[in-house]
Amino acid sequence: MHVEATQQILLLLIILFPLGGAIINGLLGRYMPKGLVTLVGVGSVAVSFALAVASFIELYGLGNEAVLAYHFYEWFSLKLPSGDVVPVNVGFLMDSLSGVMTLVVTGVGGLIHLYSVGYMGEDEGYPRFMSFLNLFMASMLILVLGSSMPVMFVGWEGVGLCSYLLIGFWYENRDYASAGRKAFVVNRIGDFGVLVGMFILVGVAGSFEFADINAAAMGGQFRPDFPIWVLGVAPSFATVACVFLFLGCTGKSAQIPLYVWLPDAMAGPTPVSALIHAATMVTAGVYLCCRLSPLFITSDVAMAIIAVTGTLTALLAASIAVVQREMKKILAYSTVSQLGFMFAAVGVGFFAAGFFHVFTHAFFKACLFLGAGSVMHAVHAHGDADIFKLGGLKKDLPITRWTFLASCLAIAGFPLTSGFFSKDEILLGAAAQIYRPDDALMTFVGWFTLVGLTLAAVMTAFYMFRLYFLTFTGDYRSADQSGDHPYDAHPHESPRSMTIPLVVLGLGALVVGFLGLPHVMPITGTHLHSWWSKWMHSSVAGQPVPEEMHIVNLASGLAFGAMAIGISAAWVLYRNKDTDALAEKIPARVYQLAFDKWRVDELYAATIVNPIKKVATVAGHADMTFVDALMTRWPSFKVRETGRILARLQNGVVQMYGAVMVVGVVAVLAWFWTPHSRIEAGFEGTNVELTTPQGLGYEYRWDANSDGEFETEWDEAAATTFDYRYDDIRGVAVFLVNVRSGIEQRIDVTDEWRPLPIESVVSVEFLSPRDTGFEVRLDGRDLLFRKPDGRTKLSGSKEIRLPLGKDGRLGPARVFSRPLVEATVEVRNAFGNTRRATKEIALPFSLEAPSHASLIRPTREVAR
Repeated sequence: MHVEATQQILLLLIILFPLGGAIINGLLGRYMPKGLVTLVGVGSVAVSFALAVASFIELYGLGNEAVLAYHFYEWFSLKLPSGDVVPVNVGFLMDSLSGVMTLVVTGVGGLIHLYSVGYMGEDEGYPRFMSFLNLFMASMLILVLGSSMPVMFVGWEGVGLCSYLLIGFWYENRDYASAGRKAFVVNRIGDFGVLVGMFILVGVAGSFEFADINAAAMGGQFRPDFPIWVLGVAPSFATVACVFLFLGCTGKSAQIPLYVWLPDAMAGPTPVSALIHAATMVTAGVYLCCRLSPLFITSDVAMAIIAVTGTLTALLAASIAVVQREMKKILAYSTVSQLGFMFAAVGVGFFAAGFFHVFTHAFFKACLFLGAGSVMHAVHAHGDADIFKLGGLKKDLPITRWTFLASCLAIAGFPLTSGFFSKDEILLGAAAQIYRPDDALMTFVGWFTLVGLTLAAVMTAFYMFRLYFLTFTGDYRSADQSGDHPYDAHPHESPRSMTIPLVVLGLGALVVGFLGLPHVMPITGTHLHSWWSKWMHSSVAGQPVPEEMHIVNLASGLAFGAMAIGISAAWVLYRNKDTDALAEKIPARVYQLAFDKWRVDELYAATIVNPIKKVATVAGHADMTFVDALMTRWPSFKVRETGRILARLQNGVVQMYGAVMVVGVVAVLAWFWTPHSRIEAGFEGTNVELTTPQGLGYEYRWDANSDGEFETEWDEAAATTFDYRYDDIRGVAVFLVNVRSGIEQRIDVTDEWRPLPIESVVSVEFLSPRDTGFEVRLDGRDLLFRKPDGRTKLSGSKEIRLPLGKDGRLGPARVFSRPLVEATVEVRNAFGNTRRATKEIALPFSLEAPSHASLIRPTREVAR
């Protein structure tokens, strides 16, 4: 039920306060003292959190079936092909799902803002940083509280923009700026899927509102077949819409295949990493699936795709994290893996469990990232911290150590921590699918998900405690200032503005799991009250929670075993150690592949990025030469100059107009008095067809080789054919061609050495050093090449000879020479006036020398 109360205006204010903070700090921050920037940046989020708490209390008092709604205004309307007009309203909604998410965003986000005061306070871009953080918060709140798909999409795009701004915050570093662009571009791919899915939804449901879409899904409106068949099968509207929406989720929430941007997001300041990974952007995809859970659950195919993708992502990211050396990079791949757990839960129909992991993950992952930032602050590491240069920090950073340990226990699933409860529920959902006798597809998905997530859980516990032990136990490996770029020899605990958020988040990582107690205790079978399941029941659909003891015990046993094995292995291999024991125990090639992230980025570069760059390069050349020069600058020049000349003539003097008429008549007569011609050449085999435009009353005769003797008599035919011989050659034309793009350029070559301008047809980034640096000259009718800085690797000699008519290759460029001949035509018009035209022609074929001709001296050079 909707509750109409004045309290609803708070939903708008929750968004407006951080948005106002972003505007104030963005426009005026550079002129304000640091304290005022902090007050605006942190204070606006604190007020937003307080308003969120007040709204949630109001909602909680009304019961979990209640909804707080606020209609702001009608944005625009859309006319559907059916003729229906769909209004798009700017409205906000808080129910049991968005209420919890709002508390997470404002609460955890507020702590990250507070932490940023100590971490970024001395940075000269501090006002800009706080402005971007506030804008990030406002965008995420629009995404969460929006009552319709278009309003949600505004926030969806907003967090994408803010991720670009914050990841590339230190844009002076080209790598950091590149990471920001990568995040922006990859997310645009996913956003295309959201747009397509959105229009499918409105086409079926006739509304953009989440409530109407979910009602249509529960009413079966999305079950009919989609009009386009896929692989010989007609999927339902629900399947097509959900797959496109999930494509958007893979971009925003970093799942296969669009996960590659998130690890590079470490380029931003550490508070940005914490905000993106814990409280805002990456959780948006899971939130969208939960918001539309009644729709998703109607398509087993889409659910299976989501579960398998989430499981594969969890495994892939965990396998990369176990061998990484930098703190933030390990945590980044940990986030990708944990998001895989969340989507796997969604895919098996346990939406509430997946969202519960979003909730618990916000606490321990924010604490882990801020803890990593505290370590980096302590040892003065910039960008990231190499764990093999750390160690023994538990003595110098006690608060950071204990909060980091609490979060490590939580993410590993240690009993009674938050991660223990949320991860156990996810495995329970996977185990429940195994026992669905009516659905072979979901039974397979259940087995695959259960086994895959168990392996991922083992690796999670292992790499997190590998990180903890190498950072906080043993001896501090930078103390003696030896080795490659050691850190500060005297680490220190962070200021209170940084440690207070760590303590709050660390405690949350330990205790918030009790909000989602299991329905049935393993082993004993005792039934427990789960506040989380009851609270989410009205907003989130899903499969029923199994209570059979064999399912409960299977899931709990696997979760506990995975935690125990992972922590124990890390204890044995890394506690009080300073070497990478894992690298010594697995094959070097496997270790290097995992360390190189299984080279997925390289695969994408070879198959997607580089081909697109090549197409863009060709298009760029076409744009500069054709569009800019021929279609823009030349026409504008002609119009401008013509106008300038004509302006001189339009002076109102009759005598001037008469003079112009006389000049025009004389010009026309002069044109007809003098014959005109030009020569065009066509080739068929070794025969050359010479043509010239036909003129009224014209006669022609041809001197095809320009030797002074005409081969034809006067005739009205405007064409002739000629078979050129070796003696007719008058010179050599040299060409460079890009064999990929087709760009061709003729170059001037004489008998003097000159650089070969290969860069004129091939961009430098596509050339290897062995293809550049050549000089070229003519030797008779052959081309000679050399590298002035040494012997070439191509022939083993100082020079390379390329005979006339032969082709050579230098990387993606082809170089060749062609014989030049001259043709002459003489034209006579009806007045008896004559005129000659001569054309130089490069023959596209070679001419053999007769036996009596002078040949080149034999050499040891080879022709390519």
